[in-house]
Order: sequence, then C-alpha cells, then structure tokens
Amino acid sequence: MPDLYLRIADQPDEVLDAVAAAMDKRAAEPAMQEICADYMAGLPRGTGHLLEVGCGNGATSALLRENLAPKAMTGVDPSYGLIARARQRFAGEDGVRFLPGDAVNTGQDGASCQAVVAHTVYSHLPDPAGALAEAYRVLEPGGVLAIFDGDYATNTVELYPGDPLQAAMAAVQRNLIHDPYVMRRLPALLSEAGFRLRKTRAHGYMQTEKPDYLLSLIARGVDAAASTGECGDDLATGFKSEAERRVKDGSFYGAILFVSMIAEKPKDASRAPAAR
Repeated sequence: MPDLYLRIADQPDEVLDAVAAAMDKRAAEPAMQEICADYMAGLPRGTGHLLEVGCGNGATSALLRENLAPKAMTGVDPSYGLIARARQRFAGEDGVRFLPGDAVNTGQDGASCQAVVAHTVYSHLPDPAGALAEAYRVLEPGGVLAIFDGDYATNTVELYPGDPLQAAMAAVQRNLIHDPYVMRRLPALLSEAGFRLRKTRAHGYMQTEKPDYLLSLIARGVDAAASTGECGDDLATGFKSEAERRVKDGSFYGAILFVSMIAEKPKDASRAPAAR
C-alpha cells in the first residue's frame, strides 16, 4: 500500500489531527528530546537562515528553535492543513514562517540557507536524490544538511519469534513508510549529490511503560491497513487491544533505531553537481 505521507496534502482534517497528535507526542517525549538535542548539537547555533523540510505541524520546529536559535527559520510542508497548525503554534513569533512546499521544490532561492534540516522526512520520499539536489541548491557553500530518520526495517514490538503483534508493525511499514531502508543508502546518495558527510550517529529508541508514540504508530498503521482492505476492522481493533493489554500488564516493548547524518556543501562549491 502507498505511504500515507505521499498523499498528506489530500488528507482530511481527522487524519491530519491524528498525524499532528503523533508528532506532538513524539516531540514531547524526554527520550526523543534528548536524541534531538544530541544530533542538533552538530549544527551551527545562531545560524542566519535555517530551512526545515517537511515541518509538519511545527512540533520539531519548536525543538530546532530551542536547540539552534536561528536568526530566521522557514518551514515548508506539502500539507496546507499542517502548515496552518504550524502557523498557529508560532503565532506572534518573529523570524519564523511556514510555507507550502516539499523536499524537491522548497521555493527558496539558491544559496539562501546556512542550514537545512529534514526530520523524519526521507523515509517518506519517492525521490530522495531529487531532495538532496534541492538541499544542495538552496544551501550556501559551507552550509550544512542534517537528516534524521528511522531505520524502520529495525522497528519491532516482537517479544518472541513469530509474535503476531509484529504484523502490526509490518502494517506500519507498508502504509506509513515509503522506504524503510533509505538511511542505509543515504551515505552513497549524499556523496553522489556532492555533499561531504561529516557525522553519522545511531540513536537507540525504546518505549515500554508509557509508549504513547508507538501505540499511536500501531493504531495509525492498522487503521490504514483496514481502510485499504488489507485486513478487517476486527483484526485492526484486535492489534490495538493487544498492544494496550501489554502496556497494562507491563509486557509491552517497542524499539526503533534512529539515524542522524550531517553533511556539508563544500565551501568551494560553485554549482550543483551534474545530473546523473
């Protein structure tokens, strides 16, 4: 089934509400805030213009403002509904704007940004090479690109071999993720796009006692599976009930390996690399 986020611009408010709520839950979690502070520390603080690609409802934008304090920040997203939510979040704040756009068409001038950040975006992109070319174009020479995403092929809630709840995570990968392996291919893609990879980090993420984010991920994945006819409503409800039962009896376990990569547009770069 196609990744929901490939069609995010066409989603109704009830779907956007669920997506925005999941973004807020993940951004508010102390473990994720610690991970974000860790990888964002590799970016320049107080930079002139920071572009966030796939800003969603502004949940990660707030963490970028807190950790990096850019003088100006632009967020772009293909969903007008999420853009409206981001604008509401930052209403009255100077130096922040949110505009319609996507990873391959940000609408920014060439060499106009000192930093570009894509937070859990590349796993949803059908054209990561095009997105890297656009990031290269809008960055000034010496500017940095930070990409943070899940290595979603590692996503697990399995307690034992053949655990049936793992099928719910398979539904997440089919319906909410376009490319669960993209972070494994990204170093080669960055090099082909003309970037110099400066830093790569792996960030372990686990939820047990209060797995709000992973519960929302399971729910959205199996609901999407039911809506496309992949399974029936009863089975989708059963998966959600089983996950909640495990939380109540203390047996829930869920984990994802996240990866961050920070790359630089060479200071001597005068033009984008030739198309391949």
